[in-house]
Amino acid sequence: MSYLNGPHPHPRNRSAAVRYSAILFATFLVVFGLIVWFTEGNNLKAKQSDLASRARTFSGSLQLTLEGDASYLGLLALDRASGKLTHELFQERAGQYVQAHPQLINITWVDADFFITDVAPLAQNQQIVGLQLNLPEPKRASALAKQLRKPVYTRPFEAIQGRASFEVWVPVYRGDTFLGLFGGIYSCDRLLQQLIAHTQQRLYHLSLTDPNGRLLATMPHAAPLDRHFAKEWAVTDPESGVMLRVTRYQGRTDWRLYLLKAISLLLVLGMSYTLYNLKVEIEERKHAEEEIKKQAALLEEEISERQAAQESLQEQAALLEEEITERWQAEEALRESEERLRLLLDSTGEAIYGIDVDGICTFCNRACLRMLGYQSDSDLLGKNIHDIMHHSYPDGRPMPQEECSAHNSMLQGKGSHVEDEVFWRADGSSFPVEYWSYPQVKEARVVGAVVAFINTTERRHLEEQFRQSQKMESIGRLAGGVAHDFNNMLSVISGAAELSKRKLEDGEPIGQYLELIINAARRSGDITRQLLAFSRKEVVSPKPVQLNRLIEDSIKILTRLISEDVKLSFHPGPELWSVLIAPSQVDQILMNLAVNARDAMPEGGSLTIETGNVRIPSHYAYLHPEARPGDYVQLTVSDTGHGMDKATAAHVFEPFFTTKGQGKGTGLGLATVYGIVTQNGGFINVYSEPGQGAVFKIYLPRLQESPAAPQGDRPEDAPLSGTILLVEDEEMLLWLTTRLLEEMGLKVIQAQSPLEALEISRQRGAEIDLVLTDVVMPEMNGRELSERIRDSLPEMKVLFMSGHTSDNVIQRGVIEAGMHYIQKPLEMEKLKRKLSEMLAKRQEP
Repeated sequence: MSYLNGPHPHPRNRSAAVRYSAILFATFLVVFGLIVWFTEGNNLKAKQSDLASRARTFSGSLQLTLEGDASYLGLLALDRASGKLTHELFQERAGQYVQAHPQLINITWVDADFFITDVAPLAQNQQIVGLQLNLPEPKRASALAKQLRKPVYTRPFEAIQGRASFEVWVPVYRGDTFLGLFGGIYSCDRLLQQLIAHTQQRLYHLSLTDPNGRLLATMPHAAPLDRHFAKEWAVTDPESGVMLRVTRYQGRTDWRLYLLKAISLLLVLGMSYTLYNLKVEIEERKHAEEEIKKQAALLEEEISERQAAQESLQEQAALLEEEITERWQAEEALRESEERLRLLLDSTGEAIYGIDVDGICTFCNRACLRMLGYQSDSDLLGKNIHDIMHHSYPDGRPMPQEECSAHNSMLQGKGSHVEDEVFWRADGSSFPVEYWSYPQVKEARVVGAVVAFINTTERRHLEEQFRQSQKMESIGRLAGGVAHDFNNMLSVISGAAELSKRKLEDGEPIGQYLELIINAARRSGDITRQLLAFSRKEVVSPKPVQLNRLIEDSIKILTRLISEDVKLSFHPGPELWSVLIAPSQVDQILMNLAVNARDAMPEGGSLTIETGNVRIPSHYAYLHPEARPGDYVQLTVSDTGHGMDKATAAHVFEPFFTTKGQGKGTGLGLATVYGIVTQNGGFINVYSEPGQGAVFKIYLPRLQESPAAPQGDRPEDAPLSGTILLVEDEEMLLWLTTRLLEEMGLKVIQAQSPLEALEISRQRGAEIDLVLTDVVMPEMNGRELSERIRDSLPEMKVLFMSGHTSDNVIQRGVIEAGMHYIQKPLEMEKLKRKLSEMLAKRQEP
């Protein structure tokens, strides 16, 4: 049997085998214990190393983001110092940058007095404009940035909607002159979200803290944190103290340690099953290799992510290098421009001069000497230039230096722009100018001013020519309609006169026919007024008016201005307030807006005119600088044309700005509307979108009317007394005007020529109370006649009348201070009211 079962091991051999197995088992235990110890140690070191590497990478990404933002603010500062950055350009560029970099809440411009003057985006941050930096930390950091002349970060504080934030302040200098600061406001929450969005943090939790360990922003917890694996890294400078804290999530013990312990336990329990355990160990090793491959794949993925992050950092570094290159190029261009400045001052056609704080001329270029008529700059240098060439207003009144805009801009420390004054030449003649004045600042102190001016004589001639040529296109359209309406009125007058003559022969009353003649004559006068208003030749005389009534009178002539395929509708507001404005200016506004709407609807459409009473509150006036709180009458003109984009609407009221082709428009129509509205104390807004038409809203201040006097107390109801010398070369008008004056109770002395009037004044001057004279007459005009009469009768009152346009009247010197004027055709009520006012002051010189 023993042979069948095979040989049995010797007991001694068996004991040796047991000893060797025990030694081998102990050796395995020691080896596996060392492996477990080293594995756990290496695993701990690997975690610590990976934690430090991740913290350094994450903080570096944040620092690059902050440096990039600070570099962009530096570019804005450079543009601000060079004068390139306007309010609109700042809003556009800063708004786009904030939108592309969500970690920024806004970008703020603070002037040299630490007042917030601009912010982007403006809509949600409007409320901080005009405030001064009074918060302790922004105030400290901005002052330090000004002192160090470099960007400075604030310590974290809770000032933006109760959330933790910090700011970077970049100073702006022009040479040694401090202009202000650009501030970028960071939200700690958004900054951390930007970091999280560009990285993967499966093993780590990120948060921002201050040097005291106070939590500023944190990401949601994905698992419990292992406080033994935490690392903090500085994001900003130590003075600011914004720190990035990276904490590892708690993980399970490495499965390989459990595997090694399991193998050791199996060796202890199954030395007798060595072969079986070897097979199990081989299978476990294969499984371990597969897991190692998986871990290697994960490691490769992390390496790829890190490489992508490094590539992103390289791209940001390239962009930063490009921005630095652009800044260097800008600085180089600035240096070259400074070298050419002296040559440019003497080469430019624009006159430029400088003054010190006392108004003494410190420099002037050749154009300045040429325009003022001087040969050498020694004629101006060291002298008070205001007394030399800016001492009087256009009307000749003296202008004190304290009323000079150029001098006031220096005292107030801000620029000014004037278009309607005159400068005086060396020969005593004057010329109209447009000038710009800006203060000179040195070491935060105003030391003088620079003034640039141009002669606008030629431009004003061109503007007038353009305005008249603009109307030629519409004159033909109006001619037929005006002739038709005028012929209708003449038919009414002649027909009613014939009927009156026949009724008078029959002894029947003719009052109704006379009333018809009067109404037709007034209607004819209205047609003339509208035609003169269209050509801008009527004398401007503001008076209380009702817009509804004026618009209704203008509807017919507006219909002739627009094409037949444009539907015109008018919606008058109920109980409309009165406004103070010349009726001809209302006609100009309506006609210019109607022509503008017609050109915007070449294929037809709708033109709507509306009126209404509105009250402008203070908050609306705060958002619209041209508006003032109070009661206004609103005139709305809307069309269904092709509309305008925002860029076009921003320039629509500028003179000579037009969207039409060359030779098809002057760009003065809407500029004229803007000038009329502002001249009468109102303001205008335009609302338009491409393809949605345009809406023009005009606001004219309400006229606070005084209670009307009782009907019986009106002075025009009482008859007048006195003697009038009437001078009129037209025989029919002389006869008719005489009848009107005698109907008022006045005694009339007729003169059909100026020479006859002079002879009468010499013979009967003592009994004459007032001279009523035409302006345009043979032999001499009304102004010359009045001057010759006043040579012998210096206190004589003179009332001028004319049916000519305002240009002819102005050329004859009628419209001047202290002179009285009335427009033909004469209406009895207006003439009586004017004569009553003048005769009431007959004792005054």
